[in-house]
Amino acid sequence: MNRPNYRDRLASLRASHTGRWYDIQASADRAVVRIYDEISWWGITADQLAAEISTISSPEIEVQINSPGGDVFDGLAIFNALRLHPARIITRVDGLAASAASAIAQAGDHRIMVSSSQMMIHEAWGVCVGPAGDMLDMAALLEQQNTVLAELYAERSGGDVDHLRQLMAAETWFTAQQAVDEGLADEVLSPSRQDTPANKADAHQGAG
Repeated sequence: MNRPNYRDRLASLRASHTGRWYDIQASADRAVVRIYDEISWWGITADQLAAEISTISSPEIEVQINSPGGDVFDGLAIFNALRLHPARIITRVDGLAASAASAIAQAGDHRIMVSSSQMMIHEAWGVCVGPAGDMLDMAALLEQQNTVLAELYAERSGGDVDHLRQLMAAETWFTAQQAVDEGLADEVLSPSRQDTPANKADAHQGAG
């Protein structure tokens, strides 16, 4: 089976992008930040999301993620905004946390992978047009970002930086359990249906 073509996925998202890539709903007890799109490149920038996060006064923030990633600097800024917030942070990967979104997932005091969700880590990449000196500068910048990301993953997972660099170089895709085994998440959550009046009524009728 071929592994997902990450660059084609991003190109498809850019072509269909309509704007806002996150949503925040806050109450006195709990806030939910939902990141369900590509991060920043074609929509609202990280400083707007970070500014909204800073206004949340709830004691707990759950960040729900289904994103192929996006701008690495914005991903790191969101990670830091969450880590610096006084609330307890829960990150939950609902579908995909790839690239910069996998860094955001590491911001949680508790990190959840919903069963069948996936995480992907890879080396930073970019586009450069110009003479050889510009190309060398871009290569150095990308290498610096690789080090920053590997150190972030290693810190949050308790793993080895060189090992994480190897996984990034290979563009590694983790199942939910593999992410936990690697230390990049804390728990695999198996969704279960919640009891509702309608469900209880159906169960009662079936028992009769």
